[in-house]
Amino acid sequence: METVRITKAHTGQRDEQVLAQLGLPPATYYRWEGRAVQGSLVDQIVLPTHTGLLPTPLEESAVCHYAQAHPRTGYKRLTWQMVDENVAFLRQNQVYAVLERNDLLARRGTLPAAALHRPPEAQRPDERWHVDIMYLRVEVRWCYLVDILDAYSRYLVHWTLNLTMLADTITQTVQEALDHTQALRQAQPEVVHDNGKQFISSEWRQLVAGTAIKDIATRVAHPQSNGRLERLHRSHREEGLADADLSSYYAAQDALKRWDHFYNHERPHTALHYLHPVDYYRGDPAVRLQERVAKLERGKQLRDAYWREQRKP
Repeated sequence: METVRITKAHTGQRDEQVLAQLGLPPATYYRWEGRAVQGSLVDQIVLPTHTGLLPTPLEESAVCHYAQAHPRTGYKRLTWQMVDENVAFLRQNQVYAVLERNDLLARRGTLPAAALHRPPEAQRPDERWHVDIMYLRVEVRWCYLVDILDAYSRYLVHWTLNLTMLADTITQTVQEALDHTQALRQAQPEVVHDNGKQFISSEWRQLVAGTAIKDIATRVAHPQSNGRLERLHRSHREEGLADADLSSYYAAQDALKRWDHFYNHERPHTALHYLHPVDYYRGDPAVRLQERVAKLERGKQLRDAYWREQRKP
């Protein structure tokens, strides 16, 4: 408070300016002023609490040896393990202090850089596929729609509507997709999927080994890792199948075929500059975008010619 008073006297600054330079909240300063008026502005002395006796050299040695034998165990768990095993009878804060002094605190390993960031975006068609299952109510029973989506183009590469969701349901769908695209693929795709039981089965492992695809499981309980397919399934429900005839398995198949064609060839995709997935999957998006620019310029010329004609007497 004396510093504030002297500074104001020498500089002519206002309270707020001086307090801002000191990093002192105005409310705190004015509270001090109020206490000073009441004669209650005294320092609050905090006495240190009793921390107990220091561990004996024998106890400290025992803790260090035990910690070295359990290098990945945190100090809290170590404390009670040592009590249970009659190694040392110390409290958690005492064990922490011993471990800190001896640089034995368990440190959590840092994740590799690749685990902290999303993988780089796919740069070409069929570089990375996303696979997932969607439940679909058909007539009076549940069916299982397996989708394979190309990460680069958002093209729905292949799908099957199944009566079961066993491991071979997945493997057959992926194998069919590989067969259908074999002639145009530059290499085997990475296949991203969740941690469902179908992807830890022997059938899936045999497919991965036999086809040399790269198997990538998403993080557990993290559906965002397969977000492109989650968004596709939302489009299925809200657009493609919202009013479709699902009264029978075959009616559902027909509805999915119509939606598949519309989605891939006619529906503008926001993530693709409002082009269609097929333009990126098997076409040249740069050419398509240039075509649009030319059409817009042509439209502008036609409008200009129209209005010039209208202005003529």
